[in-house]
Amino acid sequence: MIEEGAKLFDGLVVAIGVNPDKKYSFSLDERLEMLRKSTRAFSNVKVASFENEYLVNYADSIGAQYMLRGIRSEADFDYERRMRNINADFKPNIATPFLMPPRELAEVSSSFVKGLVGPNGWENFIEEYVPRNVYNKVLIKNKGLQKRWNALWNSIGAKGNPPEAYHELLSLYGEPSRTYHNFVHIAHLLREVDSARKIIENPDHVEMALWYHDAVYQSKLPGNEEKSAELAQQRLGSAGVNNTFIDEVASLVLATKHQFIPQKKNEKYLVDIDLSILGKPEAEFDEYELDVREEYSWVEDDDFKKGRSEILSGFLQRDNIYSTDFFRGKYEESARKNLQRSIEKLNS
Repeated sequence: MIEEGAKLFDGLVVAIGVNPDKKYSFSLDERLEMLRKSTRAFSNVKVASFENEYLVNYADSIGAQYMLRGIRSEADFDYERRMRNINADFKPNIATPFLMPPRELAEVSSSFVKGLVGPNGWENFIEEYVPRNVYNKVLIKNKGLQKRWNALWNSIGAKGNPPEAYHELLSLYGEPSRTYHNFVHIAHLLREVDSARKIIENPDHVEMALWYHDAVYQSKLPGNEEKSAELAQQRLGSAGVNNTFIDEVASLVLATKHQFIPQKKNEKYLVDIDLSILGKPEAEFDEYELDVREEYSWVEDDDFKKGRSEILSGFLQRDNIYSTDFFRGKYEESARKNLQRSIEKLNS
């Protein structure tokens, strides 16, 4: 709706109507935030809200000439047809054009997405139906991947209460300032672990390091990896995990500084997994670049472009971006294309 509306009109206001008698999954501020992030690519889109007011009256109050409505089914059409006629009685100066979604989204609704939450593996099913930042909110609100965390905790022989450590990580990755280094990032990396689990020497070491590798992340401060490694050491140590495992996890976390080409097997797989975003399809990579820019919004544009171009060029200048045959075959070619394209855009 927003994408097509932005093409059709010079200006588009996406307004959230608040019904005081209705219970919502997210607060108004949370929904406004999700909408702003989801529409940031459209320069002519504005996000707003109104409460306990007829939509047509709100549209008239902001000087709108059209109210764009979506139709997914015959039932939707019947309802929207009646509403259009009623709205025309109130405000004949406002027209109501209808849009239909593409086939792959025709059945998607908020109730449909909420209905998917709960069964085993739900975290992998809902992503294709919501924007990335909404997916992050849904994961955090519904304690996504907790069963997986508990299984890992038990697998390494950790003692104590696994939910306590999990909730700490959930809180850290749910910090509002994170647009890329958030819980979705962890969900994606765990899928990459699963894709290579049979060939990773110590998958539990790698998986635990991934859970902690961005636990501390503040773009304005140095030493995030060191602080994340220290947190992992503290939490695993207090859970009675053996020192060999803890030292290996801390070393792996530090490898995600990406300051050197990894030499150990576990490091190679972990770093390749962390860099998997570079080889994703163009749209996903471009969103990643927007997310990183937002995390560094405090940096002046020219300084950011220069620094970002240097970082991406460093990866591109390597003989191989990926250190393992598995991930090199999976992502090397597309990563080089994405990096080159992004560098050209930054330098244009």
